[in-house]
Amino acid sequence: MVNITITERVRKLSWFVALWMAGVGGAMLLALPFKLLIKLGASIH
Repeated sequence: MVNITITERVRKLSWFVALWMAGVGGAMLLALPFKLLIKLGASIH
């Protein structure tokens, strides 16, 4: 029973880390075009 609880904990933790990394990666990908637009706008002005 102890092994099951440990593996369950590790599984939940890995899911949390995977989702967090996906969220951060998605946010960075969403921010990328805006950063490029800001740089473009700065170079025009």
